[in-house]
Amino acid sequence: MGPHDPDAKPEELAPGTVALPSLPLKTYPGLHVPLPLERWVYDASRWNFDIVFAQATTLSLHFGVWLRKMRGIPLICVNTTHLSAAYDVLLPENVKRLGWVNAGLEFALKRPCDNLFANIYNDSDGLVVLSEGLRSYWRERGVTCPIHVIPRAVQPEIFDRPLGDDPYTHLEGVGDAAWRGARLLCAGRHTREKSQDRIIRIFARHVAPADRDATLTLLGEGPDTEYYKRVAREEGVAHRVFFAGEVPFTEMARYYAYSDLFVHASLSETYGNVMGEALWCGTPTVAFADGMGVSAQIKDGVNGVLLSPGKGAREEQEADATFGRAIIDLISDPQERARLGKSASKLARERCSPLAVQQRIADAFIHAQEHAAACRIGAVAEGPRVLQWMTTFEHFRSWAAVNGGLYLVGHLRPAENHSKTKAALHPQIAT
Repeated sequence: MGPHDPDAKPEELAPGTVALPSLPLKTYPGLHVPLPLERWVYDASRWNFDIVFAQATTLSLHFGVWLRKMRGIPLICVNTTHLSAAYDVLLPENVKRLGWVNAGLEFALKRPCDNLFANIYNDSDGLVVLSEGLRSYWRERGVTCPIHVIPRAVQPEIFDRPLGDDPYTHLEGVGDAAWRGARLLCAGRHTREKSQDRIIRIFARHVAPADRDATLTLLGEGPDTEYYKRVAREEGVAHRVFFAGEVPFTEMARYYAYSDLFVHASLSETYGNVMGEALWCGTPTVAFADGMGVSAQIKDGVNGVLLSPGKGAREEQEADATFGRAIIDLISDPQERARLGKSASKLARERCSPLAVQQRIADAFIHAQEHAAACRIGAVAEGPRVLQWMTTFEHFRSWAAVNGGLYLVGHLRPAENHSKTKAALHPQIAT
């Protein structure tokens, strides 16, 4: 089940797919938010499931809670977004810089939304998160239901197949000569919470002066692509920072394998798909500790380099310099890169193989059924009509109000490129 996508073709959908009524989110072209806009959604008798696995970070989760109460169906929620790091992405840059706006955002949006989701999760039979940090985050906010930490699986059929040709053709014949120095790679959707601009500045100020042949390649596109290009020009490294654009998911392994280092500065990752894939491919990695998805995947000095991001302007400048030195140290030490890469690949396979992840999900399903039985949840649909109406009003009201508001807020910061994202693109770059 998911939001109706008017551009989706029948052959692209899994058998039995149910498309809920939806509206497009202008901030992210191709993304639609589901809303209870048609009568058939309200018919509890048509929904007959053994379990609901609600992988959503909008109040459409209320639909799952409604099914749990109306039909007694066990519900597992999934949280894949670090909400407090993502709220302000919807705001224009000039508005985000205003201190009073951020204070108002904290009071009027962040705390209420966290409370809303905590209440929803406590109406479920389990919550799946991607890192220990996120489990702690929700425990601190009062979530008492079972919380399962399950990483995202890496697909061996994509990332273990023969590599093929070197994809860094953009480094050949640039100007008078090709670039033969160290290749740094950064991948992800170009939005400010991913902090690719910080990577560009670190490269310009701390790497490029020390290694005059090193290059930085950025994969992906997004609302801030042009801003990132401007940063590269202003820092004087536009000729050494390459924007390769959106890359098909099936080609990502080549970019990881043919790079010397993967660099990552985002502090908003609940997991970080590209991080997991780079580690799987044995690419030495330098990243900032985010207390969430990145910190869950990297053990400093074991399978990568994990550094403090700093807090405040002065500490961040010092952290950037440390990040740059770590890059230079690894560039000049191929044996250390090989050691980190070998360990990264080994640990990723132990943690993120499809079989390991599937077993954790199966365990979560069993625990959810046991939790629902212990809670003795009933089926409101079999009770008084007035109770059915009250239950429906309680959950569909919040679902419609918040998702409708999200649709309207999306008009504040519409993406510059309104073309629909192709399904073949990397999920973290494309959505």
